[in-house]
Amino acid sequence: MSARVPDARWFGLGAWLGPLLFFAIGPVALLVVRSVSLGGVTLSSLTGEMGAFVNTLVISLGAAGFAFALGAPLSLLLFRTDLPLRGAFAGLFTLPSAIPPFIWGMGWILLASPRAGYLNRVLGEGTLNIYGPVGIAFVEGLSGLPLVLLAGAAALRRVDPALEEAARVCGASPVRALLAATVPLTLPTLLSGAVMVFLMAASAFGVPYILGVSATPPTRVLTTRIYELVLLGGEGSLGRGVVLATGLLLLTPLALWATWALGRSGRVRLSAGKGVSPRLFPLGRARLPVAVAVGAVCALLVLLPLGAVALTSVQRSFGATLTWQSFTLQHWSGVLFEARTLQALGRSLLLAAGAGVLVCAFGLASAVLQRHFRRLGAGLEALAVWPYAVPGTVLAIALLIAFSRDLRFILFNRVAFILALSHTPWLLLVAYAGKYLALGTRNSSEALAQVDPSLAEAARVSGAGPLRAFIDAPLPLLRPALFAAFVLAFLACATEITMSVLLVPAGSQVLGTLLFELQSYADPAAAAVLACAFVALVLLGQGLLVLARRRAVEVR
Repeated sequence: MSARVPDARWFGLGAWLGPLLFFAIGPVALLVVRSVSLGGVTLSSLTGEMGAFVNTLVISLGAAGFAFALGAPLSLLLFRTDLPLRGAFAGLFTLPSAIPPFIWGMGWILLASPRAGYLNRVLGEGTLNIYGPVGIAFVEGLSGLPLVLLAGAAALRRVDPALEEAARVCGASPVRALLAATVPLTLPTLLSGAVMVFLMAASAFGVPYILGVSATPPTRVLTTRIYELVLLGGEGSLGRGVVLATGLLLLTPLALWATWALGRSGRVRLSAGKGVSPRLFPLGRARLPVAVAVGAVCALLVLLPLGAVALTSVQRSFGATLTWQSFTLQHWSGVLFEARTLQALGRSLLLAAGAGVLVCAFGLASAVLQRHFRRLGAGLEALAVWPYAVPGTVLAIALLIAFSRDLRFILFNRVAFILALSHTPWLLLVAYAGKYLALGTRNSSEALAQVDPSLAEAARVSGAGPLRAFIDAPLPLLRPALFAAFVLAFLACATEITMSVLLVPAGSQVLGTLLFELQSYADPAAAAVLACAFVALVLLGQGLLVLARRRAVEVR
């Protein structure tokens, strides 16, 4: 039996690595190779695309700067002071990470559209204009705010409180001790969060499309330009789209390298000891005014856009005068019970559930393989997590190119298999599962690391086989983590827009493409109804995650 175990492990490694290389990593590599070997694309033909590249950099830098400027002080106020209701504020400010950025863009269009926006009705027509690069950077920065906020929270929890106490002993005031001892140590981590916001903004498609294409003049970024070239362009457009997609892909390793460099810098050596928790900084008389200011910012940035979406969903038409007669529920019944909405809902639920199962299965297999192949553990995890860092637009274009034709496999010159994924929902399922595999891998790896290997060994001693021992001993302890991974992947896939717009077959829709179509080409009130359904779905999923975490704590 001892001679068969290594063979089974290597077989399992091949069974996990083969589909990952074939469906996720291989297409992206093929995209890079094709961009290098294209002969019809000249430098002069790409000169006209420099505007999209510059817009991408400027908007992404603006989004990262906004998220850092707001997230850094908020992290100090919410996690290091005695601010009232800081737990509620923290939950509200992290909400933009759960709700798709496209919905935040919709909310701000309803608020700050130059002619019909709710805020402009109060302040005067044309006072605010959300369209253009500034508006895109603002919405993307708001969506990425939790990345900076949560990074700052993690850093503040790890800073050794003795440093601040030492500064106080040397005569520094509480404010001076906080600024001199704590803030410099958390700064690299905050900057790492800002780098992630930069990458997220550069990869965004939905917000730049609804806020940029309709601007005067239009503001095009790499993702929207790739969409135009691949789906709406003419001869030679595909080649330019491939080159632009490869250029967008290069931003990923640069951003990850910047994050790694910040983490390796000497200024981010945080204590990992078990010392006492730092005392909360007392705000004194400023406690109430600061709480009011934070509440006002929260209401403006988080609650107001969602309220605008909800208000529009019960109006007869967006832009009409607000009277009691203008409110109606006809959009709710008309949209939610429409045939194409029900079809899109069913298709989205099936694809999201299928992707969630694949993410959990392959993520669990990745965690098990990392335990058995310890020398290859870091490499296996990197392979599983890497597709998550690839922009959705790039991954979608790579899959379109790789599976544009049917692939034929012949075994023993007798049996032939045909893999036909182009223009089918299966290609969208592949994209979902590959993109969000990191969720299953991380959750499974962290949960499996906390399971004592002696449990499986005891089952083996009792006569159980390797598979039976794993099912009876570690697997029940991993169920809460796997459930959390399934919910996260399900929500991400059910509300995904970028890859769905590019990969959904003609004549069929999912919820993401339906929301995109309603907002871009139809009635904003009808789109608001679907957006409210998205938010309700996300909130329900977040509630299930809370229950899963509590269950995991009880199991431990």
